[in-house]
Amino acid sequence: MRYLTIGIHFPKPEHLKDIIAVAKKVADEAKKCEGLVDAGSWYDKENDRLVMMSLWESQEHAVNAGSALRPLIMSAPWSDWERQPSDNFLGLSRIA
Repeated sequence: MRYLTIGIHFPKPEHLKDIIAVAKKVADEAKKCEGLVDAGSWYDKENDRLVMMSLWESQEHAVNAGSALRPLIMSAPWSDWERQPSDNFLGLSRIA
């Protein structure tokens, strides 16, 4: 069963480009990981938020990729860059 992760970020205006740069690095690194189906980021201008998504062939692939992706994610000073804490959805279960 495929494994989906979603992160919703709420950038401060002066840090939107910083968050986009991290999102790009994470997506580029994810593309090197086994089992990735798709990864990318979308900007919701109306609600001023950035949505990061990754879809994996399995939870095992996603967990294994974490060793490469987590340091990139953790290197960003999210609490300084965001208006509010991000919403993170890991291991969503498909119901329909």
